[in-house]
Amino acid sequence: MNIASISVRNLNVRKLSSLLTTISVAMGAALVASLWLMIDQTDQRYKSSLKGYDAIIGPKEGSPLALVLSTVMNLGYQPGVVPMSVYNELRTGRLAGRFGTDYAVPQARGDYYGGFPIIGTTDEWFTKFARGRSEDGKTPVLLEMAEGRHWSFGHGDFVAFAESKAAALQAQLDAEAAAIAAGDDPDHDHAHDDGSDHDHSHDDGHAHGPALPVAWRQAVIGSQVARDLGLDVGSKIVPVHGEEAEVAHHHDEAESEIVGILAATGTPIDRSIYVPMGLFLSMDKHDAIRQDTQEIDADNVLISAIVYSAKHPLAAAWLRREFQTREDAQVAWPQIEISQLLQMVGNAADILRIIAWLVVAVASIGVCVALYNTMNERRREIAIMRALGADRFQILTIIVTEALMVSLVGAVLGVVICHGAAWVFADTIAARTSVAVEWTAFSVLELWLILGITALGGLAGMVPALKGSSVEVADNLGPVS
Repeated sequence: MNIASISVRNLNVRKLSSLLTTISVAMGAALVASLWLMIDQTDQRYKSSLKGYDAIIGPKEGSPLALVLSTVMNLGYQPGVVPMSVYNELRTGRLAGRFGTDYAVPQARGDYYGGFPIIGTTDEWFTKFARGRSEDGKTPVLLEMAEGRHWSFGHGDFVAFAESKAAALQAQLDAEAAAIAAGDDPDHDHAHDDGSDHDHSHDDGHAHGPALPVAWRQAVIGSQVARDLGLDVGSKIVPVHGEEAEVAHHHDEAESEIVGILAATGTPIDRSIYVPMGLFLSMDKHDAIRQDTQEIDADNVLISAIVYSAKHPLAAAWLRREFQTREDAQVAWPQIEISQLLQMVGNAADILRIIAWLVVAVASIGVCVALYNTMNERRREIAIMRALGADRFQILTIIVTEALMVSLVGAVLGVVICHGAAWVFADTIAARTSVAVEWTAFSVLELWLILGITALGGLAGMVPALKGSSVEVADNLGPVS
C-alpha cells in the first residue's frame, strides 16, 4: 500500500478544502519568515552602515539618535547646525592634536533630487572616509567608483570659500549700514533665522546669486540613485529644496553634471548624492553664515554634521566628554545609538513573533478541523480499506501524512511568499527605512521554520487520524447516509 499516493489522492478529492487550508498555513509561515527576514536584514544593514562613523559631531539641538539617523541613515531632519569653528578644531586645531584625527568630513544637508538627499561635503569623503580596514588591518577600505570619477573640493578649498564668503557678507552688511546712515533705503530684506536646518533667506541679496563655478557644479551619486532614476555619467540634475513638489524650490543656478557613480555598498550611501560644499552653501536661499553672532567670520559658516574618525580607540569617548559642557555641538556614538534602537525594535519584534506563532498555531488548528470534518463522510472509504487489509496504524498514518503534506506545502509556500514580497517591495522598504532588503538572503532558520510547521501540522492531524483509525468495519461498509 503506497501511503503517500493515497494521501495525495485524498487531498485531491477535496481540492478546495485542501487549498484553503494550505493557504492559511502559508500565510502564517510567511508572517513568521517576514519578521525574521526584516529583523535580520535591519540588524545587518544598520550595523554595516555604521562602518567608518566612529563619531558624529552635530548640533546641540535634538537627540544623538536623531543625529545618527539623519547623518548615517538619511532618515529625518536635523534641527540645527554646527559652526565651522568646531570643524576646524577637529580637522587641524586643538582637538586634532589631542585625539589624532584620521578624518573629519563636514556635511551640509537639506536638498533633494528625485527623492534622494543631496549632501554637500569635501572630497575627503572619497579619499579618506574608510568603511573599515583590509584583511591585513592596514589599508583603509575607501568608497569605490563604479563609473567616472569624483569631483575635487578639499579642506583647503572649503577654508578659502568660508573666508571669502565671510568677507563678502561683511562688506555687504557694511555697505547697507552706510546706506542707512546716509538716509538711503537699501531695499533689501535680510530676514534670517537662527541657522536651524538651512531653509533660510538668501544671504547675497539676489534672486539666484552670482554664477556658480563650473568646477563646483559636479555631483557623485550612489548606485541606487543611478539605477532608480536612470542617471549616468554626464546626466544633469537640479537640486530641489523641500520634498513636497508643490512647495519645492528648484536651484536652477546649481544645475550639476554627474561625474561619477559610486560602487554599491548595501548602505544608505547608495541612496545619496554628493556635491562640493562650496556649491551647496552658495545656492539661493542657503544661509551659509550664522549672523546671530557679534562677528561675521569664517568660524560661523554653517555645517549640518561632521563625520569623525581618530587614531586613538578611545577618542570618541573623550570627545563626547569634551562636548558635554559645550553649547556649540554634541557628539553621538553611532554604535551605541543604533544598538539601543535595535534593542527597542527587538522588544517590539518579540511581541510580533508571538503574534506570528499564534497565527501558525491557528493555521495548524485549521488543518485539524479541516481533516476532522471529513472523517464522517470518509467512514465508508476507511471501512473498505480496512476490509481490503489495511490495519488501524496504516489508516492513522495516511491521515497524518495528509496533514503533514498540507503543512509542508503551506510552509514552503509561505517562505516563497515572504521572499517574493521582499523582492517586490524592496524599493519601498528602502525608501521608508533606508534598509536595502536582500530578497535572496535565505536563512537556516527558515528551514527550521518549515520543519517546525510541518511537525506542528502533523501533530494537529493526530486528532482526526485517531478518529479515522477507530472506524468499525462492519458498521460502515454500507452507504453513508
